[in-house]
Amino acid sequence: MRPKNLLLTFLICLSSYIVTAQEVITNESVVQMLELGFDDALIIDKIYTSDVKFDASLGALGKFKKAGVSSEVLSVIMEKSKQNTMSKTGIYFVAEDGEDKLIQPAVFSGANTNQVAQKLVSGLINAKQKARLPRTKSNNVIKTSNPEFTFIFDPSTTEVDNLQTNQGSDAGFLNWWFRVASNPNEFVLVKLKVKERQNLREVITGKSSWISSSEGVDPKLAIGFDIEEIEGNKFKVTPNTLEPGEYAFLYQGQVPQGRQNQSVFDFSIQ
Repeated sequence: MRPKNLLLTFLICLSSYIVTAQEVITNESVVQMLELGFDDALIIDKIYTSDVKFDASLGALGKFKKAGVSSEVLSVIMEKSKQNTMSKTGIYFVAEDGEDKLIQPAVFSGANTNQVAQKLVSGLINAKQKARLPRTKSNNVIKTSNPEFTFIFDPSTTEVDNLQTNQGSDAGFLNWWFRVASNPNEFVLVKLKVKERQNLREVITGKSSWISSSEGVDPKLAIGFDIEEIEGNKFKVTPNTLEPGEYAFLYQGQVPQGRQNQSVFDFSIQ
């Protein structure tokens, strides 16, 4: 074979491989296959052997039914959609390279109170509960004062039941907030106070006095953000303009039995 022909053959094979590797089956792909006359077996096989990105919301399922998609195919679509969602639950931000980066939860290293000071003044001041994070800066660095975050949830009944009985999988244990929560309103955004000498960041998570006590972040310290629903379980969160500093999203919803809300989703604005 001549060198030119050999090169042409190689380029054709490479192009074919790239197209195949990048192919993603969507709602539109399934409807298109149905219109082309593919039977259920072929459509299901294609779904199982390809990357997929399905919208399995109630509205989308209704469109599938109107297009004539069978219940068997819909069942597979819902299964794959659930698997895809569960593997991607969490909070994401756009990194410098343009890729979505998952914020791994950081664990509070401990807590501090000023109960001694409270006793010295006979309970006239509040004892403050302070949760602390190690180091003065987060590993999640964002170089814009107007960041956008993507929240992905999977409020599956099975996962919630498992978590409440403390029998969840490792994935559920590490990311249970996104199994029991359903929208970003169950989280609060706060600015963390940096303690340079102690090499830590902290936030007040409760107050108490001889009269009363309260748990959770003071609403006055919460930073507002806008929420836009992208899909049924996916939201875009846009905070108000953030000045340089250390921040974190904290889950403030109901904590399942056997769990403790000791983690936060921290990031730095530079």
